[in-house]
Amino acid sequence: MDDNMLLNLALDAGEIMLAAGAETHRVEDTMERILSMGGENLPEAITFSNVLMVSIHSPLSGCLTMTRKAPTRSTDFAKICRVNELSRQFTSGEISIEEAYQQLYTIYNEPLFSGFLNILSYGLASGTFTLMLKGTWGDGISAFITGILLGLFMSFMAHKKIPYFLRSLFGGGFTAVFAVLFYLSGLGAQYSLIIVGSIMTLLPGVTLTNAIRDVMESNFLSGTSKIMEALLIATSIAGGVGVVLACYHNVLSLLGGV
Repeated sequence: MDDNMLLNLALDAGEIMLAAGAETHRVEDTMERILSMGGENLPEAITFSNVLMVSIHSPLSGCLTMTRKAPTRSTDFAKICRVNELSRQFTSGEISIEEAYQQLYTIYNEPLFSGFLNILSYGLASGTFTLMLKGTWGDGISAFITGILLGLFMSFMAHKKIPYFLRSLFGGGFTAVFAVLFYLSGLGAQYSLIIVGSIMTLLPGVTLTNAIRDVMESNFLSGTSKIMEALLIATSIAGGVGVVLACYHNVLSLLGGV
């Protein structure tokens, strides 16, 4: 089996899993299992927040090491499960390395969700969270519409390749603007509940969960970086909401003083 192909296969599998939101321990374990198919080559795999490193000891070429920078992460548990299943098939000898490459290529190019379903999920999640927080039906409808618009806005910013932290900042401000507008129109009773329900779709819950899992697995560097990432995203969202609400209250104060 070609050592370079094996290293690239492990990196491809790790990249897909890391980009789909898998925790560090799972990514490293999958890559090491794939590398072990090269025989007694002492496979090693290391994963940081966005960097993958794999190494084997080849009897012909000596120590071979490859690194790869992973793309921006999202959340797609279906891809994680599919890569896990593929690694099991490969390590059990059910598929060849060429077949594994082809299947990974198919998994990699699968879209996360359809555009319509993704945007609809923003609306449903926002409206549901608002109702769970004991908002009125008007608040829930307002949050649903705000979530739909937020989904469109976030998709637009992702298409324009705006940095993720700026997307969180603008997304929080965007949510606050429409929550206040629905409140002023009389449809929503409490703009605070509309805001809280809508920004739930922006919060880095999976990132924070994986960070805690990494720390518990003694992957302190990766866990700490993910915690910092989650805190920065949460701060960006809060900053966007805070700026809009501060402007709104300042306008109210000026109008009240006139």
